[in-house]
Amino acid sequence: MAHVMPDLFKIDVKGRALSHARTEMVARGKVVTTDEPPERGGTDLFATPLETMLSSFLGCTNVIGNYVAGLLKMDVRSMDFEVCGHFDTRGVFGKAEIESPFPVIELKVILDTDASDEDIAKLQRITGEKCPVSILLRRAGCEIQESWVRK
Repeated sequence: MAHVMPDLFKIDVKGRALSHARTEMVARGKVVTTDEPPERGGTDLFATPLETMLSSFLGCTNVIGNYVAGLLKMDVRSMDFEVCGHFDTRGVFGKAEIESPFPVIELKVILDTDASDEDIAKLQRITGEKCPVSILLRRAGCEIQESWVRK
């Protein structure tokens, strides 16, 4: 049975600074914590906010990619992901005005599928058009360099 989503709904997250480097957030009763490495005054116990943002991109690509694969009637047995964000620190530290803190994000999706190259390209295109995180990143000026390959 397909789940019907409303056209618009709220996503609420609350947070609290546990230190200057660690933040604890709660979403739907689930705790998400971010931290910084020791060289930035953190304890290195959790992923940084930027690593968490890139992780969200992978999670969203997974959900939307599998949804789109279903719409396309593609048999995708598994998806593995790699992401590399090129972070331009000049804006944070006031060295330069920059268009985007992530001018380039490299995304690699490794599929276990027998789908044709054309179908994989279609899956990539539609997923990028539908994935909310992908849309936000692109509109924020990130160039997403994608590689969708067969395992």
